[in-house]
Amino acid sequence: MSGPATTRANILTMPAWFFYSLLTILAWGAWAAVSKIASGGVDAYTNQFFFSIGLLPLVVLVWWRSGQVKRCPGTTKGVAWAFLTGMLGGAGNIAFFHALIIGGKASIVVPATALFPLVTVILAVVLLHERVNVTQKVGLVLALAAIYLLSM
Repeated sequence: MSGPATTRANILTMPAWFFYSLLTILAWGAWAAVSKIASGGVDAYTNQFFFSIGLLPLVVLVWWRSGQVKRCPGTTKGVAWAFLTGMLGGAGNIAFFHALIIGGKASIVVPATALFPLVTVILAVVLLHERVNVTQKVGLVLALAAIYLLSM
């Protein structure tokens, strides 16, 4: 039996990680479209600067909440990795903004750059010793084909 009540029940029982993944998709999808609009009026570095300024309200929220989060062992190492994450993300943002500014269409640049998990998979195999099965390898090849087809 299906219907509105069943659909609501499924939504209410979805794993929290899945809900936040959907929220990420919505936020990043809107972010990418707004980034293209911004690229019409500023260069990549100015865009990154104001992107970073836009993070300040979130930084305040995280700082406020951090007093409520228990410290865990290895915090210094985690902070160093988090800092590197921010540096890599910022460098990627500048390249992304530049791609839009020099004429890349949002409908092509955004999906092409959204294939960044290819790098994640390679690094996960090399650094984290994770395994990739045959089906996943086929998926990686198809993703590479998608980059090629999108760029045409």
